[in-house]
Amino acid sequence: MVVKVNRILVALIGLVIVYVGVISCEAEEPGAPLQPQPPAPAAPAQPAVAAQSGPSSVPAQPQPPAAAAPAQPAVVADWPTPTRVGSPRIRPKAAEPTPIPAVFPVTVQDGNDREITFDRPPERIVAFDSAVVEILFAIGEGDRIVGTHQYVSYPPEVSEIARVGDAFNMDIEATVALEPDLVFIFFDRFLQDLERTGLKVLYIPTLSDDFESIADSIRMWGRIVGNPDAAEAVALDFEARVAAVRKTMEPVGAGPTVFQDAGGFWTPGQGTMMQEVFDLLKLENIAHDIEGYAQISPEVIVERDPTVIFTSNPAGFTDEPAFESVRAVRHGTLLTMSTDALSVQGPRFMDGVEEMARLVYPGLFR
Repeated sequence: MVVKVNRILVALIGLVIVYVGVISCEAEEPGAPLQPQPPAPAAPAQPAVAAQSGPSSVPAQPQPPAAAAPAQPAVVADWPTPTRVGSPRIRPKAAEPTPIPAVFPVTVQDGNDREITFDRPPERIVAFDSAVVEILFAIGEGDRIVGTHQYVSYPPEVSEIARVGDAFNMDIEATVALEPDLVFIFFDRFLQDLERTGLKVLYIPTLSDDFESIADSIRMWGRIVGNPDAAEAVALDFEARVAAVRKTMEPVGAGPTVFQDAGGFWTPGQGTMMQEVFDLLKLENIAHDIEGYAQISPEVIVERDPTVIFTSNPAGFTDEPAFESVRAVRHGTLLTMSTDALSVQGPRFMDGVEEMARLVYPGLFR
């Protein structure tokens, strides 16, 4: 009996040995020794499900505290004023200009469709125009200006420049005495008198519309004085600022009604740069049905009831009982610009546009 049990145990042990051998052979690659297997790597952690914000799902980010909202004019309830939430706006960065070599001769077309050619940069310029003075200083060429008219006031350096007349009267003898190699004028009244003295004259009328073409004027003067690189940088900055204002105004459907008092109830209408600024800022000009500049009556102002009035003389409205029912007077939105930038067709023009935008839409422009 004991012998029989021992035989059974031996047989069972043999079967176990054979089974283990078979399993080991299946786990090995042919001819390769059995290697210890490393533990399986842990599965990568899955990203947290993003919180829904608006129409799309984005990873949740820590939000900076919202900037304090600027004071709103008392009349904001009268028109939509979208608010841009987040960091304050910064001045847009213009594209880097591609280097432009100075090339002469340079030919430009004057206001009489004549071609004026420059074989070299003029060294002594009588710039009888505020815009040209500001352009030349903006591109670093202000030291070429030896004369201008008495109403030029910017930049401060112009206080040292000789004056040879007022805006529409020119002292020809004083101009000749400055020995300029170029005289620029914005009206042609003295064109022939200047040319009879042998002076080189460039006559181009003052821009009356299409304020975005100021950038082209900047480029033209860069070519004339042999500094196209600096002019291109200033022109690109101007264009970038126009584009930034246009982009910011996209969510605004319609702005308030506006009246601009240029003095004595004279105001701009169609065909003026100011109308283009109103269009850019989506302001409804109550003088939309006039051409150029015209004087309108107090009765028309009262009837059309502007929400905003731009004026350098608010007392002319607040002290006059006839205007007491006008919304701009009732709500205190008689706004005064801090500079004359919008009256000069130079690089500062966009300073004026941006200031007007901030005054009307403080929630959008900071």
